[in-house]
Amino acid sequence: KAKAKAKARKKVVAPLSQQVFEGLFAPIVTLGYFLVGQTFVERVRGKGIELHSRAITAYCQTFGIQNRKRQGFIKTAKKTGHELGMLAEGGIFGEGLIGKQALEWYQNSGLSRL
Repeated sequence: KAKAKAKARKKVVAPLSQQVFEGLFAPIVTLGYFLVGQTFVERVRGKGIELHSRAITAYCQTFGIQNRKRQGFIKTAKKTGHELGMLAEGGIFGEGLIGKQALEWYQNSGLSRL
């Protein structure tokens, strides 16, 4: 029952005035949401996180660092990204001013296949 109730609740979006001050990069991320939309920003951010995780994994493999320590590095990167405002939640501007064009460019550019 607890899971059913949790799914029924909608996530409350923080007000813009709060999101902008979540960290050093939060204003830039919020501007990105406004210009190119939620979907584009989340895809590009996800690709950046993926590439960073790959870099951490390659580093750990090169120097023989254990998986547990590697996971700690990745968790630290996530925490730091959140504190700096790179993971600002958005949810206010929808697809932004040029969101559809930005997504089309992203898919056609080949960046999504890195």
